[in-house]
Amino acid sequence: MKAKDISRDLIKAIDRLNSYKKMEDVEKNLDNFHNPISELITPEWYYSDCFRVLDNIEISWKNLGESDLIRTLGDVLERALIREGLAGIEFERSFCSWYQSYHYLPREKWGIHMRYDSLVRIASLFYHHCPSTVDRKLDSAKSAFLYLFSHELFHHIIENATSILEIVSGKSNLYVRYYTDVYSQVFNSSDCIEETLSNVYLFQCADKCRIDRDFLKQELLKQGPGYCQFIQYVDSNFPEGNRILLSQIRQGRLKPTTYDPIEQVVDVPDPFQYSAFHNIPIWVHHKAKPVH
Repeated sequence: MKAKDISRDLIKAIDRLNSYKKMEDVEKNLDNFHNPISELITPEWYYSDCFRVLDNIEISWKNLGESDLIRTLGDVLERALIREGLAGIEFERSFCSWYQSYHYLPREKWGIHMRYDSLVRIASLFYHHCPSTVDRKLDSAKSAFLYLFSHELFHHIIENATSILEIVSGKSNLYVRYYTDVYSQVFNSSDCIEETLSNVYLFQCADKCRIDRDFLKQELLKQGPGYCQFIQYVDSNFPEGNRILLSQIRQGRLKPTTYDPIEQVVDVPDPFQYSAFHNIPIWVHHKAKPVH
C-alpha cells in the first residue's frame, strides 16, 4: 500500500461498512448522507466555484515556495488592504476556511476549503505585523496558507480517528450522529471543543508554520467563543481535550456519561508529516456565488 492511499482506504472501508446495512435502513436515513455544512457557512461561499490546488504535491515549507498559488499570493501583498483588528483571520466570523467531510455525499469536493481573499488578508497581516515574517512576502504567503491548513487539517484528523472507531466497532454512524447532535448544535459557542482543539493544533504547529508564537497566541485569543478557549488545552492538556472530544463522538452527546481513555487514536504529528501520508484534497474559492 502506498503511503498516500490512507485517506482513500479509510473511505473505502467506511463505504463497505455502510454497504452492510439493509437497503431499507439506508433509504430511511438517506438525508444523513448529505453534507449539512452548507447550513453552517454562508451559502455564497459554500456553493461558489473552486479549484483544487497542490494536488499530488507533498506539502513542505520548501515545496510551498515553488507553488504558483503561493507565489501569486506573495506578489499581491503590498497592494492588499487589511482591515483593523483580525483582518479576517477569524474562522468563526468570516468562514475563511472550512473542512468538508468524506462521510457525506456527494463526495466530489470533500477536503479542506479556503477563500482566496482570506489567504490574501492573512498573508498581508503577517507581512506587515508578524515578527517572524514581516517584510517577507513569500514567507508571509506560505505562513498564511499553513495557518488555514493546520486548523482545518485537525478536523480531518478527527474524522479519520472517528472512521477508525467506526471500523473497529462496526458502527457506521458515529461521525454523522456526532456532527448532527453535537457539533452542529454548539458551533460558534464555547462548548464546541472540536474548534477549540483545532486552534490548539494550529498553535502547537506555529514553529512549522513559521508564525511567531506570541503573535499567534494573541491573535487566537481575540477570536470568538469556541476558538479563544484553545489556551486551556495547550501542551500537556491537549490529550485531555482529545479524550473529551472522542468521548462525545463515541457516545453522540455533548456531556458523555464517561470519558473514555481512547485519545491515542488521534494521530497528531506535525502537519507536513501527516499530509505526506494522507492525500487530502485542498480547494481554493476565488469569488462568492450569488444565491437568490
